[in-house]
Amino acid sequence: MPSIARMTLFMMLAHVALGAIMPYLPVWLATTKGLTGAQIGVILASSSFGRILVGPLVAAWAEGRGDRRIPLIVFSSALALGYLSFPFLGPFWPIALACFATGVMFQCLMPFAEAGVMRVTSNSRRWPYGRARAAASAAFVLANLGAGATIQAFSVEAVYAWFIIASLATMACGFWLHPEPIAEPAATRLGTRLLDSFALFKSRNFFLAVVAASFIQAAHAFYYGFSSKLWLEQGFSGSQVGMLWAFGVIVEIGFFALLASRLNHFRPETLIFWGGIASIIRWAAFAQTPDLGVTFMVQALHALTFAATHMGFMRLIEAEVPLAQRATGQQLGSALIMSPTMGLASIAAGTLYDQFSSGGYWSGVILATIGLILISLLLSPRQPTLKLPPEDQVR
Repeated sequence: MPSIARMTLFMMLAHVALGAIMPYLPVWLATTKGLTGAQIGVILASSSFGRILVGPLVAAWAEGRGDRRIPLIVFSSALALGYLSFPFLGPFWPIALACFATGVMFQCLMPFAEAGVMRVTSNSRRWPYGRARAAASAAFVLANLGAGATIQAFSVEAVYAWFIIASLATMACGFWLHPEPIAEPAATRLGTRLLDSFALFKSRNFFLAVVAASFIQAAHAFYYGFSSKLWLEQGFSGSQVGMLWAFGVIVEIGFFALLASRLNHFRPETLIFWGGIASIIRWAAFAQTPDLGVTFMVQALHALTFAATHMGFMRLIEAEVPLAQRATGQQLGSALIMSPTMGLASIAAGTLYDQFSSGGYWSGVILATIGLILISLLLSPRQPTLKLPPEDQVR
């Protein structure tokens, strides 16, 4: 099987795991471990803060490996082993530590998977990055639906099977990837590589755009942590909750598969700006606890709140960072800027849920507004544009 197909399959399997874990791990923790909303918020946030330290170290370590598969194998294996331990842990602190470790591993794994797909598809016209990313999103949808149906048919406890099977399959696929030897592995010391990597943030526009994107993505924190629980409390069935998550990702797939390649003439900042506008509308609407039909309509905004913002961030990496360092660029941008923002938002989300229930969605409105203001500074004609490759120059 070609490298593109294997790398795409790896990212798809990782998104199967993510598609079950993201919406249903908080529900599983509340049901099987008896945790409160505030405790779940701390758990969800802890891995984001841990990545602030681990992310840069991981990026520098990976640059010194002789095979680009190694980080994918290491982190997917650690992820699978971590989830295998969950049923045996409790009460709060053991399960919190396990969630912290698996969360950090997951957050370290995904940038390497994204960079790997971007790398192997960079010269492919038949299977560009957008289609590979759409395939991963489709896998996320299937996991949403399958995990939701599992809860409906059996119980919340049964969704744990999805965590295990998907993480083990991801690990197996990591070992199956074609070798990707690096022609000249970094000969410098880890500390030197670590310091050199921070030069990526010398560009003011790049730094400010990543900060703006981080606020808009962090506006999803309350949704990621508590939307499933709130929808179940509203009376939506487990299958309907799975369908709501799936529908949001279906429109994301449409964006990546059908629109992403047609938006190359837009600046990355413009895509992030669209994400901010849609985010304000989406979270303000969800704060009103709309009925099922309206909730489905609002979910369509996921194509902008997540997908457009994510594509803008990826195009920033593509425009500003050399091909060989893109995994490092994404890892650092995510670890040093996006993770702290998401971590703080996740901590706040747990307390907001306990105190205000669906009113916690207003925190997303505030965060998205901050991101929108920051990215608007870069849309001023007085600001220099980012350096884009010749084929992506702004019209």
